[in-house]
Amino acid sequence: MKKKFLLSVLTCGLLLGTTAVQAQTDKKELVRSVVQERAKQHKTAPKDIIAGMQNTFAALKAMQANKKDEAKKALEAATKSFDAALKADPSLDLIPIDERFQSYIFMGSSNVIDARLKLAQQLLKAHDTQTAIAVIAPLKDEVDISVISIPMKIYPIATKKALDELNKGNDKAALAAIAEAMNSLVLVKVIIPTPLLAAQDLITEASRMDKQKKEEVGKLLSIAKEELKRAELLGYVSRHEADYKLLNDDIEKIEKEIKGKNAVEKLYETLKNDFKHIIANTKLSKMTPEETAEKKISDFEKKEVEKAVRKKDEFRREALQDETKTVK
Repeated sequence: MKKKFLLSVLTCGLLLGTTAVQAQTDKKELVRSVVQERAKQHKTAPKDIIAGMQNTFAALKAMQANKKDEAKKALEAATKSFDAALKADPSLDLIPIDERFQSYIFMGSSNVIDARLKLAQQLLKAHDTQTAIAVIAPLKDEVDISVISIPMKIYPIATKKALDELNKGNDKAALAAIAEAMNSLVLVKVIIPTPLLAAQDLITEASRMDKQKKEEVGKLLSIAKEELKRAELLGYVSRHEADYKLLNDDIEKIEKEIKGKNAVEKLYETLKNDFKHIIANTKLSKMTPEETAEKKISDFEKKEVEKAVRKKDEFRREALQDETKTVK
C-alpha cells in the first residue's frame, strides 16, 4: 500500500465520502459497469469521521494562515468527532473515505501495439530514450481505481497531538503533527485492464446469441481473443499469465465446439467463471506500475552490486594466485 501526503485541503473537503469518475475513453459502458459494481461495495464513511477529517483540514488551513484560535477550535471539533466515532465502534481501523475512477484507452490493434514496442526497442538501443518514451506512453488501456482510507488507529492520535502542541504554544510541532496525520492516509490504486473487460463483454454477448448463428458467434470470440492478445502486449498479463492462457484455451474450446455439436452452455459457464477469477486476482494487485518499476530497479541494482563484488573477489583471488606463483 502506498502512503502519500494526499490532496489539497479544498480537494479533500470536496471529495470526502464520494465516488468520482473521470472518463477519458469512449468505452463508457465498460467503465460504467466497473463503477456500478464498486458503488455496490462502497460504504460511506461514518458522519463523525467525515466531520473529523473536514475539521482537520480546516485546522491546517487556519495554521497556514496563522489563525491559531481557529485552528484550536477545528482540532477540538475533530477530536470530539473521532472520539464519538471510536466510541460507537472501537474496532474501526482502515476506513475508505474517497474512491475515484479514471479510464484510459488505446485504440490500436495487437499488431499496432507490437509495432510500437519493436520501434521503442530500436530507439532505446540507439539511446533515443525520449522518443521511445513518447512512442510507448499512449499504451494504456485500463480503468484505474484509487481508494483513500483513514487509519483510525493512527490519525486521531496525530490530531490530538497537534491540539496538545498548539495549546502548549509549539506551533511548528502542531503543524508537524497535522502533517503526520495527513501522511497516515493510505492510497491504494487498483488497475483493471479494459481489454479484459471488453473480452468479458464479448463472451457474455456470444453466450446469449442463438447457437445457430455460428458465424456471428465466431466473430465475437475472435474479437475477444484479439482483446486478450492486446492485454498481453500492453503488459497486463505478467502477474496472471496462467489465467490468461486459461481464458484463451476456454475460447478455443468453444470455437471448436461451435463447429461441431455446438453444446457450449457448460463451456461458457467455465469461461465466465475464469473471467471472474482473473478479475478478482487483478483487483488484489495493489502495486502500481511506478512501484513495480522501482522494485525492479532496486532488484537489478542489487544484482549488479553483487555481480561487482563477485568480480572483485575473483580478481583478488587471481591476484593472490599470481603473487604466489611469482614468490615461488
